[in-house]
Amino acid sequence: MPQYLPLQGNFSVGPTLYIDTDARVSDLLETATHRIKAARNLLNSLTCLDVKDAEGHDLAHFANVAYILIQDGCDALAVLGQKLEAQAG
Repeated sequence: MPQYLPLQGNFSVGPTLYIDTDARVSDLLETATHRIKAARNLLNSLTCLDVKDAEGHDLAHFANVAYILIQDGCDALAVLGQKLEAQAG
């Protein structure tokens, strides 16, 4: 596994954001947890809003941010899983 893997949430032509596969397991877990909880909190705030007053682009912005946070968290969890499998095997 290369030391730096591009995050899947990169939207540029070439990858610009990476995850360090040599990071400590605890750091990967903390990163994933932080991003997934941030997305959860964002979506929780969205449920408290009166959607009929929101414009279409507002909902798209919420969805985009939630997607990026969750995808980054999933990328960190994937690297964490690979590291744990390598340690076990």
